[in-house]
Amino acid sequence: MTIRAHFKPDTDDVLSTIAWLNESGLSTADTWQKVYDIGVVEIQLHAVPPTLAYLSQVEDALSISRITKHGVVFYLTDVALTSGPPDRHVPSDRQDGFLFVPMSNIICINTFGSVYPRGGAA
Repeated sequence: MTIRAHFKPDTDDVLSTIAWLNESGLSTADTWQKVYDIGVVEIQLHAVPPTLAYLSQVEDALSISRITKHGVVFYLTDVALTSGPPDRHVPSDRQDGFLFVPMSNIICINTFGSVYPRGGAA
């Protein structure tokens, strides 16, 4: 599955993200603004945690807080979640938080968007 998110690191997170972007060759960003200006990034995963799969469908719910050699930290924000079986959903006690995805679960990270063969989406 492919997850789409934009960079929105806070000041503390930006240095590790800049280091990873430059070490990996994905970008030559050197400031918070240049990281933010990368825009939407697509991340293909081997396995997608259910929370991430759900929130990837909610506009502006996902942003990338940090990327390091260990993985990607997504910031999940302003979404009312529920837990429990469908007949007994209970509101979650959190409406924001972080979700870590290890690099071993990542197939590809790209900044150019989805690529489809001629004739439509695959």
